[in-house]
Amino acid sequence: MANSHRFDDDLLEKLPLPTASFFVLFALAEEEKHGYRIMQDIRELSEGTFTMGPATLYTTIKKLTDQGLISETLTTIEDRRRTYVLTSTGKRLLGAEFQRQQAVLNLARSRKLLKIGDQK
Repeated sequence: MANSHRFDDDLLEKLPLPTASFFVLFALAEEEKHGYRIMQDIRELSEGTFTMGPATLYTTIKKLTDQGLISETLTTIEDRRRTYVLTSTGKRLLGAEFQRQQAVLNLARSRKLLKIGDQK
């Protein structure tokens, strides 16, 4: 069975991503960030439809770090501010999740269940 969008089985087992995990990875897609900035970016990326408090954020960060999807660095020893960055595995998983979501949207469109831009 040929598939042009093959991913490792270990990545596929992690899909679909929980919403919190998806948005943390998405927020880190372009650059490393500290926790508060991640929360701000999630609000912006979701256009306000998903917000995350500190407890959920840091629980999610811990899980993603333990899974090797993001890594943590200290900006400076004096500052003690931790920043987070996607690992190569995290980037691949985020890409796989984007493709999965696109496939779902394509299916909905093909069945005329999703009509973007239609006005009554």
